[in-house]
Amino acid sequence: MGESAPATRAERFWRAVRKGAVGGLKTTAWIVALVVPVSLSVTLLAWSGALAHAAAYIAPVFGLFGVPESTAIAFLTGALVNCYSAIAAFSAFPLTGREVTILALMILVCHNLLVECPIQGRTGTSAVAMALLRIGGACVGGLALNLLMPPDVAGAAVAHPGAAVAGAATSFSDALAFWAVSTSKLVVKIAVIIVSLTVAQKVLDEMGAIRILSRVLYPAMWVLGLSRRVAFLWLVANTLGLAYGGGIIVEEAKAGRLGKSDVNALNISVALCHSLLEDTILFVAVGASALWITVPRLVMAAIAVWTYRAWERFAPGRAAPSAPPPEAPA
Repeated sequence: MGESAPATRAERFWRAVRKGAVGGLKTTAWIVALVVPVSLSVTLLAWSGALAHAAAYIAPVFGLFGVPESTAIAFLTGALVNCYSAIAAFSAFPLTGREVTILALMILVCHNLLVECPIQGRTGTSAVAMALLRIGGACVGGLALNLLMPPDVAGAAVAHPGAAVAGAATSFSDALAFWAVSTSKLVVKIAVIIVSLTVAQKVLDEMGAIRILSRVLYPAMWVLGLSRRVAFLWLVANTLGLAYGGGIIVEEAKAGRLGKSDVNALNISVALCHSLLEDTILFVAVGASALWITVPRLVMAAIAVWTYRAWERFAPGRAAPSAPPPEAPA
């Protein structure tokens, strides 16, 4: 029998679409299975007052970051839920632009830990290590900004009234209804974004566009200590965030197309700096300085990755890394 004719461009396209849709639905299923119970648990904690009680224990250290101790509840809300909830929580406080910028940086580094860290854990990187890295990064970033940032870096914060989380509702039934509606919308959003992303990734890969994109981003990847192989995944994490884009990273890691070293380095980088587009704009809209919440995150991510590369290569007793540090661009 003769060899079968090579697939046409259209056949390759639709094969990639089908493959991406199936993979996207599978990824959506396990992310939703994680998000729903986590969001319900946090809603119940907020409604019961346990969240505010826990925030009281960390409040005394917030003076070191140059923000009021009362904003600890906003930070904790962001760490457990997301940036939107954190903004709603601190909108009740009269903050200066400088205080908003410091708090914004800390929340941007350390938010939605209960969802995003387990997603990173599915790639083979320790979820606990990622959580500790983000908490530590938020503290270091807050301290650094308080020391380095001039007092008049930004204008006054814009008030955004609203409940911090569903728990701010006056009754249990109201809180549960708020959670049900918001979670339903989130599930639909997750499904649409992840399936669309997975299909796009498969099509771009099949058509060779990812290789072109990787070459364009390679100089930036080298500065950040990352391999050109993760350029598309880094771009996804920094446009759509970890909660949505993390599923694509999981797919690539599970498929074996990335070595453990590259996966770890990528996870370290995007743990400290992701969603550069949407989340940054969100905080700028409430009075934060775009420069001071963007550049420090990129710097922290680069330092953390190059530190990991050095530890991987030179630490006593360490085996040779599964992938060498990225070569300098020509």
